Amino acid sequence: MSSFNLRIFNKIFMVLNLLHQEQHIIELKMTILKYQLFGKNSVGAYLSVNNLYGLYPSTLMKMAVEKIKSTFEVPLFPFSINNSSLIGIYTASNKYGIIVPHIIRDDELENLNIYTKQVASSYQIGELKSLDNAYGNLILCNDKGAIISTLLKDFRKEIEDVLNVETVVFDFANFYLPGSFGVCNNKGCLVHPLTSDPEIEQISEILKVEEVDVSTVNRGIPYVSSGAVVNDKDSIFGHACTGPEMMRLTNVLQL
Repeated sequence: MSSFNLRIFNKIFMVLNLLHQEQHIIELKMTILKYQLFGKNSVGAYLSVNNLYGLYPSTLMKMAVEKIKSTFEVPLFPFSINNSSLIGIYTASNKYGIIVPHIIRDDELENLNIYTKQVASSYQIGELKSLDNAYGNLILCNDKGAIISTLLKDFRKEIEDVLNVETVVFDFANFYLPGSFGVCNNKGCLVHPLTSDPEIEQISEILKVEEVDVSTVNRGIPYVSSGAVVNDKDSIFGHACTGPEMMRLTNVLQL
C-alpha cells in the first residue's frame, strides 16, 4: 500500500472511530431525559420506576409513553390509583415490593398483580390502610433500605416485610416527608437543601449508598422527588432542571 493510500486509510479509520464514539455518547445520553408530563415538570408525581419495572399513567399520550419507554430499559406498564394519574405520589417501591394505598380499586390491584408477576413471581404488594396514604411522599427507599415518615410508624413492620429491607422511622429537614424530600437509587441520594450534615450521614447509613448530597430540581424546587424519576441506570428529570442541578443529580446518582 502506498504512503498516500495509507494516509487516506488512517483518516477514514479516525473518522469512523470518532463517529462510533459520538454515537456511543449519544446512546448514553438517551438514558438521561429532561421532560414534561401533562405539561408539567413534576415528572416524579406521575411515574414510579425501580430496577425491576415501572408504572406510568394509563391516560398518558402515546408519544409520551414511547419517550418514557425509550429511556428506561425495564418493562413499563399503564396504571392508575383510584383513577388518579399520581402514581409517584401514591406508591413507593423497590425490586422486592410496592406499597399502595387502600383506595386502590380491585381491578387496578388485579392489574398490578399481573404486571409484577411478569417480572418476579415472589414480588410483594402491600396495601396499607393508613389515612396518610401519599406513600411516595412518606417513604424514601431503594433496594438496600427504607426511610419512612413518623406518620407511618405504626406500619413500619408491614412496610419492612413488603420492601424486604431495613426500614427506619426518620424525619429530616424539619418535616415528615422523606419521600418528597429525597430521591435515591442504590448508588446515591439527593435530599432537601435544609437537611443537616448529621441527617445526611444517617440517611447514607440507612440507604447504604456511597454519597448523599443536597439539591433542588426544576430551578430551585426543594421537593427533589417531584422532579426526578430514577433507577440505577436510567432517569427522567423535569424539563426545567438547570445545568447545575442536572450535574449534581447525575453525579451523585452515578447516572
